[in-house]
Amino acid sequence: MCGDVRFRAARLPGRGRSAVAARPLAAGEVVLSEQPWAVVLLPEQECCDFSLQRGERLLWCRVTGLHFATREDQKAAADLYYKAELEAAEAGRKVRGTRGPPPWRDWPASLRLALRALQRGVKAAEQPWQGLESHWEELSEARQQQLEESAARCLDVLAAGLGLFGEEEVPEARQAFQAVANVRQTAQFLAAVDVNAFTVTDEELREVGLGLYIRAAVFNHAEEPNCLQSFVGRQLVIRTCRPVPEGEELCITYADLGQLSLRRRALLREHFHFDVPSSQEAEARDRILSTVLCGADSKKVQVGWDAECGLQGELAEGECAFARDFVRKVHNQWLRAKDARGTKVAQLQAVWLDATAGLDCRLGAGHSMRLALARELMDACVAQELWQEAIVFAREVSACSRLIYPPSWPMVSLSLARLAKLELFLGNFAAAIRCGEEALHGSGTGSPTKLCWEDRRVAAEEIQQIVAQARVEEEAMSRGYAAQEAPSSKQKALETGSTYLQSLD
Repeated sequence: MCGDVRFRAARLPGRGRSAVAARPLAAGEVVLSEQPWAVVLLPEQECCDFSLQRGERLLWCRVTGLHFATREDQKAAADLYYKAELEAAEAGRKVRGTRGPPPWRDWPASLRLALRALQRGVKAAEQPWQGLESHWEELSEARQQQLEESAARCLDVLAAGLGLFGEEEVPEARQAFQAVANVRQTAQFLAAVDVNAFTVTDEELREVGLGLYIRAAVFNHAEEPNCLQSFVGRQLVIRTCRPVPEGEELCITYADLGQLSLRRRALLREHFHFDVPSSQEAEARDRILSTVLCGADSKKVQVGWDAECGLQGELAEGECAFARDFVRKVHNQWLRAKDARGTKVAQLQAVWLDATAGLDCRLGAGHSMRLALARELMDACVAQELWQEAIVFAREVSACSRLIYPPSWPMVSLSLARLAKLELFLGNFAAAIRCGEEALHGSGTGSPTKLCWEDRRVAAEEIQQIVAQARVEEEAMSRGYAAQEAPSSKQKALETGSTYLQSLD
C-alpha cells in the first residue's frame, strides 16, 4: 500500500487466514485496491474481455471469439492470456478440422478463470495462488475426481497454448509447462478458485465477470461486514463501511445482505465449507424479508422465499400453513407468467395484485418475493417503454431496499438514482431532485458518497446532471414558462445515464 499499510494478514482462531486493520480506519477509507491476477466474462456478457467495459462496437477475434473495446485492451490482454488462447484455438482447429469456437468457451466460468490464471502463471513463471485455501480434504471423492478430470482438460489447453503440440517444440515452453503439469495439484488449484474467486459487478451491480484477486482472498465473510467491495472495471476496491479500530478483523460479505439468512448460510456451507452464527441485524432483516400479512387485522406471519430455492419454510413458530400456501401460490403464478406468451407485463401485474392487495394474505412491504417481483416488473415495463407503470415499481424497489439494507449501502443509493431518473423523465421534478440528492448524499442516517459513488464516477456525474436538469425544469415551471433553451426533461433523461432505465441490478 505504498508505505501506508492499512491491513495485515494474520491467522485468527477459528477464522484461518484473515485481514486485520493495521491502524485505525475511517468510514469509507480504501483498504485495498487490486488488479486481478486473472478475470473472465460471465456467459452472454457483451463487454470487452479485458476491461469489462460495455460497448456497441467491440473488436471481434474470429479465432478465439473474444471481444475487445480497443486495440490497447487487446494488446494488454496479449501477454496475460490472449496469445496463449489464440495459439491453443489454432491448434484445436487443426485437430478438429473445423473453424468453430474453441471448446473452452463453453466451460464454466470458474474453469475458464483457472485456465487463464495458469496461462499467466506459466508466462510469468509465478504461482501466487499457492497460499489460497482449497478445502480439498473436505470435498467428496466424486468432486475430487471431477476436478481432476477438469484439471486434465485445462492442462491440455495450456500445453496447446504453449505450442507443445506443434511440429517445432520450444524447450523453454516445455520446461514452463512441466512446472505446473501436475493433475492433482492443478485440481486443488481449481478447488481454490471455486472458493476464492470474486464475482465482478459493473456500476449498476450487475454481475459481469469472475476474477481471482490474490491479496483480497484473505478477507473473510461476516454477517455484519465492516467492509464493502466494489469494482472499477476490472479493479477491485475494498472500503470500510464504518470506522474500524486497529486490530479488528476486516470482513466483507460473500452473499447479498438482501437474501434470507437461511439461503446465505446454505451458500456458505455448500460453497465455502463453513457456517456463521446469526446476528441480531440479520434476524431483523429476515423478519422484514419474510413477513406475510394475514387477515383483516394484518397478523404478521414469517414465511420466507428465495429466488433460487423457492419457498424457504417458516422462520418463526405459529400457524403458518395458510400463509405458506399463499406464498407458494404466488410463486407458481409468477413462474407461469414468466413462461406464458403474449403480454408479459399484464400477466406479471396480475400476479403483483394477487401478491400485494389480497384481503386474506398479502406480502409485507419488504418481503423478498415482493422486491424480486417489483424488480422484474420494472425491467419489463422499461423494456416496453411503459413509463408510468415503470415508476410505480421503481418506487417499490426503492422502498423495499431502504427497509432491508443498511442506509449507506450502495443498493439503496442505486435504487434512488434509478427512481430519480424516472421521476425526471415523467416531469416530477421535485421528486427527481429529492431522490437524486438522497442518492448522492444520504438521508442523514448514513452517507453513501464514498461507499457508492467514489468508485462510480460516471454514474455519479449522471445523477448530478439529472438533479441539475430537474432544478432547471422546476424553476422554469415556478415562473410559469418552459425552459426553452434547455433540452426537454424527457430528452435529457434519455441522453444522460441511459443504463438507469435498462436495469435494476
